[in-house]
Amino acid sequence: MGFPVFLSKFRCCIALFILVFSYALGQNQPPTVTAIGYQAYCTTNPQTIAESISITDPDDTTTEAVYIQVSVGYVNGADFLNLTGTHPSISTSWDVIQGELTLQGPATYAEFESAILDVEFSTSSSGDRQFSITVGTANFLPSTQHYYEYVSDPGISWSDAETAASARTYFGWQGYLVTLTSQEEADYAGSQAGGFGWIGANDTAVEGEWRWVTGPEAGTLFWNGGVGGTEITYANWNGSEPNNCCGGEDYAHIADPSVIRGGAAVGAWNDLPNGGGGGAYSSQGYVVEYGGTPGDPPLNISATTSLIDKCTLITNRRVTYRVSKN
Repeated sequence: MGFPVFLSKFRCCIALFILVFSYALGQNQPPTVTAIGYQAYCTTNPQTIAESISITDPDDTTTEAVYIQVSVGYVNGADFLNLTGTHPSISTSWDVIQGELTLQGPATYAEFESAILDVEFSTSSSGDRQFSITVGTANFLPSTQHYYEYVSDPGISWSDAETAASARTYFGWQGYLVTLTSQEEADYAGSQAGGFGWIGANDTAVEGEWRWVTGPEAGTLFWNGGVGGTEITYANWNGSEPNNCCGGEDYAHIADPSVIRGGAAVGAWNDLPNGGGGGAYSSQGYVVEYGGTPGDPPLNISATTSLIDKCTLITNRRVTYRVSKN
């Protein structure tokens, strides 16, 4: 075979490789979700959560599911999302723990857009709410613009969970064991994300110096000391924690609700050995966070809308009034 023939075949192979590679990349392109919704509501009246919605995708016209979550202000047992109207290609399920409505297809993006506009919020509790509308399974927190995913893996060690979390990606975003730097984020990961598992903190370098050791916050000291220690930035310890029980608890874990004490909220933290403890203190899994890592590609698979409570409840002995806050 002469060199010109070889060169021609080589060029054909390169062209075919580029074509296949480009196609593969195209298949992985995420959609873009945009929404408008900043509306007033009163507790007594169901209210749609979005005024407009657009889902565009460079290489697809359908998807399996869309997730709508009460991502800020959620009141378990009082809040509810419901799909109204007729949408034959879409079924729904409501997760009361996460405050999340699943719109289950498969269906076209146009069908999902129509359904989202027919989703109504109702509640028996006052207060403003924010909603995240996401094409993708991880939970989205608008204040951080990050995604959170709980992975159930009973018995997993902290070190194995750290390795597993760092091996996960979400639409090209790098995963890491969650770092919880505010009360809102801690409440969200520990209750609405269902995350009773390992988080990205330990004091293995210096006993009592608790640091975030994963993600963008790696190396940040947030607590110094044991029970009754000093909060440096933000910490969310369970009552009487971190107690370094038995001289060997160096890894942070979101506590099971059954062992929350001392007035701490669901989602407070324990310190545990690398392999976890026993019974209610055994390791249950781990929480992965996506976002903030240098090199993460642009991602717009979620949109946020808001409902602003414009009514307040005033009650006397005989009559209950609903009064506008305007």
